[in-house]
Amino acid sequence: MGNYPPGVMLPNARERRQIFYWLKRISSYTAWNRILDYYRAWASATERSVQVASERGWLRQYDRNDKLIGGAPTDNAYFGPFTGSAIDESRLVEILKGLAHCEEGVGSLRAGDKRVFQYNAHGKFVMARSILSYWSELQWRIEIGENGIDQDHTPHWDEFCFALTELSEAWAECSSEIIEPERLDAASHTFFNDNLKAKLEAMVFPKVLPEVPDPITHTLVGSGRRTPHSGIWEPVNIPKPKGFQLFGMSPLPEGPFESAGTMAYLHADSSAPHCAAYGEAKGKPTVWRLLWRDDRYEDGTIPEEERGYVFQQPDPARLAPEPEELRGGMRVWSDEPCPYPGVWKCLDDLTLSPQTVAFGIPMPRLQGRRVMWRFMKAV
Repeated sequence: MGNYPPGVMLPNARERRQIFYWLKRISSYTAWNRILDYYRAWASATERSVQVASERGWLRQYDRNDKLIGGAPTDNAYFGPFTGSAIDESRLVEILKGLAHCEEGVGSLRAGDKRVFQYNAHGKFVMARSILSYWSELQWRIEIGENGIDQDHTPHWDEFCFALTELSEAWAECSSEIIEPERLDAASHTFFNDNLKAKLEAMVFPKVLPEVPDPITHTLVGSGRRTPHSGIWEPVNIPKPKGFQLFGMSPLPEGPFESAGTMAYLHADSSAPHCAAYGEAKGKPTVWRLLWRDDRYEDGTIPEEERGYVFQQPDPARLAPEPEELRGGMRVWSDEPCPYPGVWKCLDDLTLSPQTVAFGIPMPRLQGRRVMWRFMKAV
């Protein structure tokens, strides 16, 4: 059965190979560069919203003391005495700062710096997570009705929420097991149980999974001690020394070592965590053995293995919302190329029948003069 702490469930041989492959995948440059793409899409949706709100005069304005001085009257206590776009320029700046941290983190990771995953001054992904967490929480509160916004004066709100959800799901797939927690005395986040077992069954793995490394030279570190290298470590049972020990000094164990818990990605120079165990908030003290030192990208290359990485999130079945411009918001002047094929209404003469215009065709004039057309529906 093995001499491991009670409440610790161990994976079988195949699940152990899956966990090792999975931890490499979610800590890879490929994974976080992909997340960066979703972050950029969210920032772009934010920029579009702010631009349209600015053009329509819907941005709330503040004085030097951050007192709201501009907007339309409202009774919404959450957003103060004025209404307007829930996504203003200050929010855009915060999101762009988060994007910059994410870009720096991915750039440093590509150069081989794994400190970007830590909870310290080097932890670019922790910094990028701050504004993402704020909006994810607010989005949830709005959906359940706890908070409200003036959606009528918040352009591209559906597209903003869609991009936020896509990013949040991609982020969640990789972050919880890799980004260092704020509390360094917490147990390892990687815990093999029925939930992780089900997650592994839903993941896509190569037909032939690589074997888990079994280094000849043993690198060990106990809970609470400084971790010498970033990489994948596994809790192990250390056999008790036999025979008389002079002055209580024990020789270094030589192995072989029996697994005593679930492997995890640990960070160089951080304290090694306790082994996660069911019902134990802070886990159980353990000794970790280094299985694989993460030296990827230090030579400037990306491992060929990463070409085969498959990710589950965001949900591929989710449909993107129809852009706001295609719901009657898009306006174009005569002579300008039609930006979207469909039915258009002349705003200068509402009695005129709508006209169908093909993509790229110059928008028509009205009796020789330029007029404004508004998009009505696609064809």
